Amino acid sequence: MSVESPDELMHTILPPALEVLTAWSIAETEADPAIFHHAMNRAFGDAGGAQDPWRGFADLMFGLSSLSGILLGELAAATGRSRGDILHAVHLRYLDTTG
Repeated sequence: MSVESPDELMHTILPPALEVLTAWSIAETEADPAIFHHAMNRAFGDAGGAQDPWRGFADLMFGLSSLSGILLGELAAATGRSRGDILHAVHLRYLDTTG
């Protein structure tokens, strides 16, 4: 796969990332992790079934990290907090196993 512009790249990598993020949100709201697992399995299946599977997986991971960065920036702007403050709060909430 080759892309001609940054816009084309974003249109290639963001849709699966948005699908996975949406499935996470729905699964959390409905307390049904199967929704998220189904979306992840489909996204990884599509990536693995691409003409170049390694490129497909790289695109999926790049899409997820790009979407995370975009949403982090939007959240920082909306809350007036720094990205570092938000990441620290996420770490404390979801990754800190000491408390």
